[in-house]
Amino acid sequence: MKKIIISVIIPTLFLVQISFDAFAAKAVPKDIKYLLGMYYGNASAFLVRENAGNLEIVYHSDADDRDFSMSNIFPLKKVRFDSYTLNEEGPLLSAEAAVHFERDAEGNGTVCKIGGKRFTRNFFPGEGNKLFRVEPSGDFQKLNEEARTAPVPSKLQQGQTAKLVAIKKVIPTVKFDLRYTSSDNIFGVPLYNVNEAFADQDTASALKKVSDRLAGQGYGLIVWEGYRPWYVSKLASDLLTKERKGMLPLPEKGEDRNTGRTVDVSLYELASGEPVTMISDFDEVSVRQYPGFTGGTEQQRSLRKLLSDTMKEEGFVQGKEEWWHFSYGNTDGWQHLNIPYDQIR
Repeated sequence: MKKIIISVIIPTLFLVQISFDAFAAKAVPKDIKYLLGMYYGNASAFLVRENAGNLEIVYHSDADDRDFSMSNIFPLKKVRFDSYTLNEEGPLLSAEAAVHFERDAEGNGTVCKIGGKRFTRNFFPGEGNKLFRVEPSGDFQKLNEEARTAPVPSKLQQGQTAKLVAIKKVIPTVKFDLRYTSSDNIFGVPLYNVNEAFADQDTASALKKVSDRLAGQGYGLIVWEGYRPWYVSKLASDLLTKERKGMLPLPEKGEDRNTGRTVDVSLYELASGEPVTMISDFDEVSVRQYPGFTGGTEQQRSLRKLLSDTMKEEGFVQGKEEWWHFSYGNTDGWQHLNIPYDQIR
């Protein structure tokens, strides 16, 4: 996915160290959860997040701080429903400002007023009935046929060759939510038809160890995507309009998913079998996609960290752009495969 950079002007504030406890974090009441998000106004932008049951405002002092990981944190003290006070304590002065939220008919926070200034909520994809979709650049069927018959660049056919296996055979407890087999993806159409995800056998074995470790914490793995044939990568790229080409690797360069050593994963609760509400959805084009994004709830940040830490302990490397994207070691030197799903044995 492309980089999301927000340029804002904000006051210089003090920094607060952020730490998470994956086991202390609790679910957040709806009246608080519906206020969480990003607000804009007066040439500034900030997050409203939850931490330890309380609301906090998160400012970043650098426009290049795309994930708000070097942010200034201001706890809000509740006065009454949707009314709070913000206290700024600095080395030279202290200040207090009234904070008030406005909501829509569904209870979603839409406006945050601070000291008389008004900031409007910018909903992330999936919030407030907002969806992100890419309008295909041409005829889908034609592009699909062209991608299937296109030759793989010779430089991508060099290197070690992965031995692909069905992930379900290695990890019986794994669940699949294969977004690109349905219309629930950024294109709004299925890119392929398959009910299984595949990976290099060593990658699948390492993922099994991750699954076993997570089971001890009460969680299982959801796989959003595993191995992706080169022709599917080409189709996805070709479907993007010219101005959106930067969202995906170009076909001539290939992508790590073609090697079979990369997986996109999330969590579900073993007790209920239900997916965990993570900090963002899969393939969400927003600042929430970044591994270091500091918004959302304490529980969401903690579960993301639990997943990341467990994957890394078993040799996976997390992508810099997407919290759900992990490669088993270095994919450089591995062949970019173009084996159709129905031909994997």
